[in-house]
Amino acid sequence: MHDFLANVLPDSQDAVLLPAFIGWSPNEGSGVFDPVAQLGKQFGFYDLKPDLTVDLDDLERRLASGGYRALVVIHYFGRTDPALSSISELAQRFGALLVEDLAHGFFSSVRGSQAGSYGQVRLYSLHKMFPFAEGGLVTYSSPALLGGQKSTKSELAVDVMSYNWDAISATRRANFEEITKRLAALPGLGRQFQLLWPELNAGDVPQTLPVRVLSNTRDEIYKKMNEEGFGMVSLYHTLIDHVRGDFGSMMDLSRHIINFPVHQDVQPDVLDSLVSSFQSHLKEEMV
Repeated sequence: MHDFLANVLPDSQDAVLLPAFIGWSPNEGSGVFDPVAQLGKQFGFYDLKPDLTVDLDDLERRLASGGYRALVVIHYFGRTDPALSSISELAQRFGALLVEDLAHGFFSSVRGSQAGSYGQVRLYSLHKMFPFAEGGLVTYSSPALLGGQKSTKSELAVDVMSYNWDAISATRRANFEEITKRLAALPGLGRQFQLLWPELNAGDVPQTLPVRVLSNTRDEIYKKMNEEGFGMVSLYHTLIDHVRGDFGSMMDLSRHIINFPVHQDVQPDVLDSLVSSFQSHLKEEMV
C-alpha cells in the first residue's frame, strides 16, 4: 500500500477512500491505513452492510463529494464483494483508481472468482495465506502505473509457486463447508450467533470463517477455545480510531466477530471437536 501510494499518487492531496471496517493491532498496526497516514494523504471512509459487503448508496455519496483519487475495496475473509462490478463502475465514473485489497483473497483471485479482476491495483498479503514470516505483493493492471516501484524480495515468487494452489483452495473450501454445516445444525444459530457468510460462492476461497457472537462474550469464547488449542482468531477486533465516532454498526461488529480456522493444516478429524467446543462455551457464557 505504501509503495503504491508513494509512487502512483505522490501528491498529498490525492485523497483515498477506504471502507469503515479497518482493524488495528499493537503488533502490526494497520496495514491498510498506516501508509495513508504516514504519507500525509487526505482520506475518507464509506459504510458497509452488516455482512461487510459494500453499501453502494453510501459509497456513491462519498465519491460524489469529490477529490478521491483512489478507492479501496477489501474482500473480507476471502469473500468477493458481490457488488464488485458496480463498485468498479462508480470508481470509473468519479475518476478514482480501484484498489482491491486481497490480503485475505489470494486464492479467490487466482482460482476463479471475480476478486482481483476489476482493480487497477491489487494488494496481497502472502504471509496470511502461506506459512511465511513476512511478504506481500502488489500488481498493476497497466504499465502506465509503474514508476519508481522496485521488487524487494523476488525470491518470494519461487516460494509461492512451489505450493499446490488447487489443493490448498480445495482444502480451505471443504473445511469451510464442513464447519458451516455443523454450525448451522446448532440450536444457538440465530439466537446466540450468526453466520456472516452462510454460503460459499463459486470461486471464492475463504481465509477464515466469520461468526458474529450475539452476546458480549466473544473475548471469553476466543480465550477458552484457544486455550484448548483450536487456533481461533478475532480479526478486526479493534478498529482504527478514525472510524469510531461515525460507524456504530462497524464498531459493534468488531466487538462480536470471531473467526474459525479453515486453512490447509486444519484436519477433518478435529472439526467436530472444534464446533463442540464453540457450542459448549456459548452455553457456558450465556448462563
